[in-house]
Amino acid sequence: MNGLHFFIVLLLLLFSPFSFSQTGYLFVKKGIKKKRIYTEGDHINVRLQDGSYRKGTITLLRNDTIFIDGQPVYRPSIKEVLLKRKSPKPFPDTKTLLAIGGGAALTSAGLAISGQAKVGEALLAGPVIGYGPLVVKHFGGRLFRSFIRKKFRFGKKFRLQVLDFHIPPPSLKSF
Repeated sequence: MNGLHFFIVLLLLLFSPFSFSQTGYLFVKKGIKKKRIYTEGDHINVRLQDGSYRKGTITLLRNDTIFIDGQPVYRPSIKEVLLKRKSPKPFPDTKTLLAIGGGAALTSAGLAISGQAKVGEALLAGPVIGYGPLVVKHFGGRLFRSFIRKKFRFGKKFRLQVLDFHIPPPSLKSF
C-alpha cells in the first residue's frame, strides 16, 4: 500500500505543471448560434462606440469586461469586431508568365501536330490551358473576397457574450 501512495503522489507531481484551469470565452453570437469564439490569448481587433479602435491580445475576460493587452474594455462599449483579412496573392512575375507562355506555345504546337485539333483551335486552346487557371484564380479570388464578412456589427443581428470561469477571490467577512 505504501508503494501505491508513492505512485499516486508521483503522478500528481508530474501532471500538475501540465494542468490548467479553464479560461474564459468571448462569443460572437447571431441569435443562439455561435459565429466566432475567442479565448484568453487570442488576437482581437475591435471598434468602440466612440469610434476608436483597440487591437491586441485578450489577456483576461471577467464580468463583462474584456482586457485587451491589459487595458479594460467594457463589453457594451464595443460596436464591432473587425476580422483579420488575408492579403491578396500577388499576380505572378514576368518570369513565371513567360514560362506559362512557353508551355502554352508547346501545348498549341502539340495539339496541332498530333491532329487532335485544327490549327486555329490549337492556337486558342494552348493559352486557355496555360493562362486560364491563372486568370480564374486572380479575378475569381477578388470576386470571392468581396462577399467575405469583414466585421461583426453588434446590435440587430450579432451580440457579444462573455463566459467567465474565473473563481472570485474570497471576501473577508467582518465579525
